[in-house]
Amino acid sequence: MNETNLLHLAYQRLQSGHAEGAINSLRQLLSDDPEHAEAHALLALCLLLMRRAYAAEREAGLALAADPQLEFAHYVAARVAMARRRFKLAEKHLDQVLEMNPQEAGYHLARAELADLMGRRAQQLPSLQRALELAPDNPDCFAALAHYHRLRGEVEPAERYAREALQLRADHPGAIVTMGHLLLRRGDLQGARDHAIWALRENANDVAALYLMSAVKARSNPFMGLWWRYNSWMSELGPTRSIIVLLGMFVLYRVVVIASNQHGHETLAQAIEWAWLGFVVYSFAGPQIFRRSLEKELEQVKLSRDF
Repeated sequence: MNETNLLHLAYQRLQSGHAEGAINSLRQLLSDDPEHAEAHALLALCLLLMRRAYAAEREAGLALAADPQLEFAHYVAARVAMARRRFKLAEKHLDQVLEMNPQEAGYHLARAELADLMGRRAQQLPSLQRALELAPDNPDCFAALAHYHRLRGEVEPAERYAREALQLRADHPGAIVTMGHLLLRRGDLQGARDHAIWALRENANDVAALYLMSAVKARSNPFMGLWWRYNSWMSELGPTRSIIVLLGMFVLYRVVVIASNQHGHETLAQAIEWAWLGFVVYSFAGPQIFRRSLEKELEQVKLSRDF
């Protein structure tokens, strides 16, 4: 099989969710042509999807070394840098790739994702809207907008965009997961679980779907359910407003304790102090328990087609 066919086969396998098969094709290609820049870039993307960020970083570097002007190589390098949380480097690569081709919707979606990771929420929506303008039939654009609105607690547009994504592609994992979260928000645990399983059937290593499954389990647990609601509410507020709310809660707590002591209600003041301490411990313990649950899902998930 020649290089062109091997590269085409790798793309097909990756689009079908078979990253390992794509890697096999790319390694065969690179054994014949070690300087094939696009093959190195695609291999980096496959490795990144398999959560092998260090290996992906090496392949992305080889792609850029082989062809510093390859558009796809800069895009993949940006994705790898985002995974490694090297946001300035990712921004540099995205600036370059958008300069090369400002009409590619996928690059604007990546820019929106980077803005989210960097806490630049004001820059997110314009990039998402631009992507949709460039590719109005691309389900990825609708799914990204659905995710954006869901995280902000804007249920109606989130559901509308998710449904539009699913109309264009019935098995779109991002839209499926977003619908699952919306169902979870409404208290439909079974519906949310079904959507998580649906997404995991397409890709058993889908971190977003595994996160949804862990969220369903947390919501089902009386102890973790309260934390899940609190965490969801704080996430919708955003980092700045969340800090303001926490500061306000602390000030209110101190004012009530001081006032209780001044009016001779020492027992009440002590009870409030213990309640505040419990809230602080709960706030710190909740994320740790949830993260362990997610890590367990990542390590142990094994789905059969009958699941």
